[in-house]
Amino acid sequence: MRRLMYRLSYLFAGLLLVTGWLGVVQLAGAFGPPQPPRIFQVPVTPTPAPAPSAGAEPAPTPAPIPTPGEDDNVTLFLPFLSMQPAWPQSQTEQESDANPMTESFVYTVQPGDTLTGLAVEFGRDVKSMSCVRTEAGEEVKRLIQGERIVIPALSDLCHVVKSGQTLDQIAAWYGVSPQALMDAPENHLTPDARLRPGQTLLIPNARSRYRDPEEVNAPRPQRDGWRYGDGQFVWPLPRGSFWISQRFKHGRHMAIDMASPAGTPVYAADTGLVKKAGWSEIGYGYRIIIDHGNDYITLYAHLSEYYVQPGDIVQKGEIIGRVGSTGNSTGPHLHFEIRDYGYLIDPLLVLPK
Repeated sequence: MRRLMYRLSYLFAGLLLVTGWLGVVQLAGAFGPPQPPRIFQVPVTPTPAPAPSAGAEPAPTPAPIPTPGEDDNVTLFLPFLSMQPAWPQSQTEQESDANPMTESFVYTVQPGDTLTGLAVEFGRDVKSMSCVRTEAGEEVKRLIQGERIVIPALSDLCHVVKSGQTLDQIAAWYGVSPQALMDAPENHLTPDARLRPGQTLLIPNARSRYRDPEEVNAPRPQRDGWRYGDGQFVWPLPRGSFWISQRFKHGRHMAIDMASPAGTPVYAADTGLVKKAGWSEIGYGYRIIIDHGNDYITLYAHLSEYYVQPGDIVQKGEIIGRVGSTGNSTGPHLHFEIRDYGYLIDPLLVLPK
């Protein structure tokens, strides 16, 4: 009995010693160096992360499309730029909830900029960039470093006049009135002005019809080879891992957003050549752009990691990154864009049903 009492007393003393040591550690932590704040955005990485090992993830399969109602209050993604609107806003416009990136804005040309590259970076149709103007309203034939140019609004289109076309014909095709084309200050049209071949006309709010008449039935290039896509897309996220938090909206959100847990693998939707991979300064965060060689281009944004670099050939279904919330994002999701002949289209039109 006495031996048992000794053992219990030793155990009790040991517990007191451990408790006291933990208290000292906590006290030291309270008065030690301050802990770093929570990191909301990972730092820019100049190189891609190591690619995951083969077979680490299941192959992609068509996913169901559970979606919220059309009137659900979801966050609108648009690339964020500290840019200047193309014209002064009224007090009402300044107080509204509209994101200025849906409107035209002034941008200063940087080294290496191209109109095609700016279209992809700013979420515009490639062809709409033909109607980029200088601040003085002149057509831009080539980009000059340091020049300030006006990027068209997201809802605007650009038409290149063909020989014999009239203002009435062009207006009818895009579903706008001839007067709307006359009233657009970028067009510099007068009642007696004649259209000339090669002239660019800004088509305001023309999202209901977005194809040039000569491009509607244009045949898609058919190329054989390991670096070209076949145009049969797979979902960029695995089955059951996401829901569509925001649909495609003409002139507002020219993509779909797929909410998914951070770290979910992101697949190449088709085979193609990586054109860009890494950090975007205008809101996409880590993003990847793939040219599929058949007039389709896909963009994957807000990634937490990316495993490819420009010049890489990726195969359909290959893991290229992970879902994240980098850039202008309020939560983990994949912002996914598809361009068809340079036009932003609804990805749900070509993804598996």
